[in-house]
Amino acid sequence: MNEEERPGRSDRLRADCERCAGLCCVALPFAASADFAVHKPAGQRCANLTAENRCSIHARLRESGFAGCSVFDCFGAGQRVSARATPRTPGPRMPESLMFAVFRVTRQLHELLWLLTEAEAVEGGGEAGALAAELDALIDEDADTVLAVDVEAWRARVGPVLERVSERARRGLDGRDLARADLMGARLRGARLRGAGMRGALLIAADLRDADLRQADLLGADLRDADVCGADLSGALFLTQPQLNAAHGDSATLVPDTLVRPAHWPDTSSAGQHDAPRHRRDSRRGAAGPAGGGGGRRSGHGKRTGRGADGERNGTGAAGSGDGGPGDRAQRGARNGGERNGRERGGRERGGQERDARQPDPQRPGSRRSGSRKAGPRQLGPGNPAGGSDAPGRNASDRRGDGRRDNGGGPRRRGRR
Repeated sequence: MNEEERPGRSDRLRADCERCAGLCCVALPFAASADFAVHKPAGQRCANLTAENRCSIHARLRESGFAGCSVFDCFGAGQRVSARATPRTPGPRMPESLMFAVFRVTRQLHELLWLLTEAEAVEGGGEAGALAAELDALIDEDADTVLAVDVEAWRARVGPVLERVSERARRGLDGRDLARADLMGARLRGARLRGAGMRGALLIAADLRDADLRQADLLGADLRDADVCGADLSGALFLTQPQLNAAHGDSATLVPDTLVRPAHWPDTSSAGQHDAPRHRRDSRRGAAGPAGGGGGRRSGHGKRTGRGADGERNGTGAAGSGDGGPGDRAQRGARNGGERNGRERGGRERGGQERDARQPDPQRPGSRRSGSRKAGPRQLGPGNPAGGSDAPGRNASDRRGDGRRDNGGGPRRRGRR
């Protein structure tokens, strides 16, 4: 394939199951949980995979108990490795075991490449573009070279670049600093969060309906079961497909043009009141809107490309992932989220304090919380490179901030320890 026929980098970073040998459904493991109906070790074909390497329940994954698969996305690594494993010219094929190993590494590198490509688009080149070109060329090297790649070292290089791009893109917007904030179940409906720094923020089951999240840095933010109906996510920085898949939106939710509206989102507004995000409804009534224009085109429906979960933190939060199985951390929006959100919601209904929508409470150094901290996606940044893994229920791009906590059935009440 010559350079003119070669698809653009952004196109190659979109999962295309039609050109993949079902790698995520074989190479990656997943464990029986709220996100996966059964247990499957790495290297074993999923029972739902047909002889033609197609998912027989793709249209009803969630109803069949495989929500984790509906959250997962390989960032185009599947078709890239499949093409390499089946060369057009006569010759020996790549052994399956080698192909699976190359896929697990390539998926993580593709996630980093996707984030760099997003950063390059924001700034029109710069250091992000140069680093993306270097990484892209590395992925095209032979199998031994790819397997020898130090993914963590790459995350350490990519993290600071994304942080600098984010700071420049949000400059002048006076966005709130909510990085790694514990906003689990927070009431943020209609909140003006444009330009907010929300890297690694814990937003599990948060109410973000009608919120303005344009230019908000969502790298590694945990959006599992977050309600984003009517929210404006167009222009959100470093939001990935797995993060979007893990949230609950509707036809009124505005998403970036580079992403696809999840197939499980309803076609119509669930409550009928999300015709437009609040910040735009206010502006129609004459209220002053946030500085710096905004809006964004509503992207159309698209076919869910992901299956299985990657394994480590495929989500988005920080570029990265690791070895594991379907459902990385960002993707983790499925796995642990399903089991814990029931408890969290129950705790809130029993009278647990839900944080004030307009006064989100970022993590306070030295504050004491009950319960133990649960591993959450780590944030991409200096000293904390984007990272993820390939394990069930987690999405590689989700090396976020480290936020999950088990609060014993719900958020603690104010004033109590």
